[in-house]
Amino acid sequence: MIFAHFLVPEVNEANMFVVACPETRKAMLIDAAAYDARIPAFLERRNLTLESVFITHAHYDHTGGLAEIARAYKPTVFAGVADVDGVSAQQVTHGSVITLGAIQARVVELPGHTPEEIGLVFPSMAFTGDALFSGSIGGTTNLHNKATEIDAIRKHIFTLPDECLVHTGHGPSSTVAIEKNHNPFFV
Repeated sequence: MIFAHFLVPEVNEANMFVVACPETRKAMLIDAAAYDARIPAFLERRNLTLESVFITHAHYDHTGGLAEIARAYKPTVFAGVADVDGVSAQQVTHGSVITLGAIQARVVELPGHTPEEIGLVFPSMAFTGDALFSGSIGGTTNLHNKATEIDAIRKHIFTLPDECLVHTGHGPSSTVAIEKNHNPFFV
């Protein structure tokens, strides 16, 4: 699988990721903090076609560039809601399978930071948006939402193989083993 990380420091230190199928050259953008010139350059350099965008949740630092990206590429947008900042999305829920060329990914629900928060799990990596960070979890508005978020992470992320990479909405990436064994919210 082709993979690239783009840090957007001017938008709340947000992470955006491109994953692509090496066989079909179909690419997906995960979160769209901004329309960043590095992404079209990367797509062109690697001869990739942006087919889809996956939105983990509808906060501005994950969607700020979505309208411009949608105009430029006409991708299928996958999200936990049917409309993201005025852009129509294919609403996906827990267990939905998204195909990217010869690669399949599974949607997992990770509510707590927002009610519609979702993650995307590929065979060797998971994208958790603002649900799980390296050494932390996403902010919640009350203790019930915090408990819901922790429970969802345990059920849907910590059951993945220990070596599975965890790519977060902000901050560094990690692994399931590191977060399961060292994240203070879980030990």
